Amino acid sequence: MIPMPNAIAGVLIGLVNDAWLARVLAPFGWGAVFCIYTSITRRDQLDASVAQGEMRGRKARGRMSHAQAFYFIEYATATTTSLIFSVVAGAIKALF
Repeated sequence: MIPMPNAIAGVLIGLVNDAWLARVLAPFGWGAVFCIYTSITRRDQLDASVAQGEMRGRKARGRMSHAQAFYFIEYATATTTSLIFSVVAGAIKALF
């Protein structure tokens, strides 16, 4: 499922920025903003994810904790989704 805030942010990034470089780099900043948003509004999901990982008895790979893994997944999802939507919106804007 695509989180709607990421899709909306991607479209806005694509429509507001005229330079392609800005359309490609801005989603990486949005990923950080989305992680902050997630830590404030969806703390229960983080707690559930960490508890589920610990309950299964699995250790996170390497030195990454379950919380870091959760935020990495959120960052990657937000960045990728907003990047795709910003490039598509920018391409449509360039056509018209």
